[in-house]
Amino acid sequence: MNLIFEVQRTVQKGKTPVDVILKQGKVTYREKVESTDEVLERLDKILKKNRIDIKAIRSVKIVDKFLETSYTSRRILKSVEKALKIGSQYK
Repeated sequence: MNLIFEVQRTVQKGKTPVDVILKQGKVTYREKVESTDEVLERLDKILKKNRIDIKAIRSVKIVDKFLETSYTSRRILKSVEKALKIGSQYK
């Protein structure tokens, strides 16, 4: 299963919207998050709702097409990416 954080254009200062996407073959789960502060909470919600184990995530990718993302938002997403990669080593 692939996890993709797709960063959207910033509309309101201080909030960077992100699409949290889980893909496996033809199956796609997508949730829109209004701020990077809510990314982990929403990811957890998607996993629980669809009964997916966190260990099923094989890759994490951050897509930022607009390059307008604030430095803090990028750091939050990079931290989540790094944490998930580290956690996958201990399966």
